[in-house]
Amino acid sequence: MATSINRSDFLQARFHGTVRSIRPPWAVGESQFIAICNQCGDCISQCPTKIIYRGRGRYPVIDFKRGECLFCEDCVKACPTGAITQHGQATPWSLTAMLNTELCLAFKSVECRSCYDPCENRAIEMRHRVGAVAIPVIDTTRCTGCGACHAPCPVTAIEIKSLMEAAA
Repeated sequence: MATSINRSDFLQARFHGTVRSIRPPWAVGESQFIAICNQCGDCISQCPTKIIYRGRGRYPVIDFKRGECLFCEDCVKACPTGAITQHGQATPWSLTAMLNTELCLAFKSVECRSCYDPCENRAIEMRHRVGAVAIPVIDTTRCTGCGACHAPCPVTAIEIKSLMEAAA
């Protein structure tokens, strides 16, 4: 079965289809976000960790390679259109960290705690094993999706994904 990709993805060598963008915390639903965001960049300039940047169509997206989200609400306060708003949203987003055990150094018997150390919520636990190094285990109920574990990982074994993707 052939995969359908749009022209933009083809020209940017993304042959696996469109990649879902992660919007700033407390962003409204994707279709509403696209409809009301005016691409002003105020949320980008106000982000203290500089993880928000202009993505496709000049809309703001998150890049956890740059750092973590502090949930400081500066992007919410800066948004003039309401595309990023806390009204009716108890949580900033439905994201969680996911571990790729094929890439993770601990699963290759290399001591590494780069994902564990920055996790303030202790959503990542280091499970000790007899005769082997401890391996990270992510508790998705404690994970806020802040991305603090992503950038420090030397082999990019941690990805930040939606809870729906994590459940699949």
